[in-house]
Amino acid sequence: MSQAERESDLLLDFDRQPTVARVEIDRFCDGCGYNLRTQPVRQLGQTGLLLCRCPECGRLQSARDSTTAGRLWLGRLGTLLLFVWIIVVLGAGFGLAAAQVGLTFVPLEEFSRYQPITSIVPTPPIPAASMPIGAPQSTITIIQQGGVTYRTVTSLQRQVRADVPYYLPFILLMRGLSFSSGFVLAMLAAVVLYHWRRWGYLIPVVAISVGAGLLVWGIWRNEQPHLLDWANPHILAHAAAHLAGGLAGILLGRPLARLIATLVLPPRVRQVLAFLWLVDGKEPPAVSAGP
Repeated sequence: MSQAERESDLLLDFDRQPTVARVEIDRFCDGCGYNLRTQPVRQLGQTGLLLCRCPECGRLQSARDSTTAGRLWLGRLGTLLLFVWIIVVLGAGFGLAAAQVGLTFVPLEEFSRYQPITSIVPTPPIPAASMPIGAPQSTITIIQQGGVTYRTVTSLQRQVRADVPYYLPFILLMRGLSFSSGFVLAMLAAVVLYHWRRWGYLIPVVAISVGAGLLVWGIWRNEQPHLLDWANPHILAHAAAHLAGGLAGILLGRPLARLIATLVLPPRVRQVLAFLWLVDGKEPPAVSAGP
């Protein structure tokens, strides 16, 4: 019997053995680099060795990793990289939250300007509560008319700008960026928190949509209360755009991540991201570049 025939009989005998477990972690084939996660583990003949077979190249692999000094140091490096990865993910989340606050605030600032408002009041001055609202600076002039002394108070107050020529394009751009911010946030959650249920990805999306809207509303209510009724629709529209982007990201985030990984990453590197396929019940990508 030739060597090839003996190896073929060995593989056939191995395939007939009952499955005793499955590979539950990322374990890569030593021959082709295929990710063996979810592959069945069987015992080899009388030896009792726990092995799994690579579906890509057919090679038998040990189901257990051997511990060496190199693997220990790789494990420590992996722990360090894990902390770096967590910091990067949290930073991206906070960055997207800050971006949503800015996107909500920019139209309010862009479509309103400080303008001089003049009021004439007799002396003695009226109470401060009756003075013009939101005036960072004021100029007071004393005049007399008909034997009565008046104060002319000129102050700066924010007013809505009328007839802005680029109003619609600017609004569409800001709302589109809010939509994109929600999409990226949901896509990031779907990839990093792939073990969550889909409805769980709504938590960060809703939190940032509502939180950013409330923060901008509170700032505007405190600084420009006379324009609050005008600002409310803008704030609600940005929150709705961010939420709509988040819903789209929940549905399309992982498929888009798989497409990007397929187009950008080489076959062997894609095996590290095999969980993106496995979590949705799909077959992990092949190691070979061919069909």
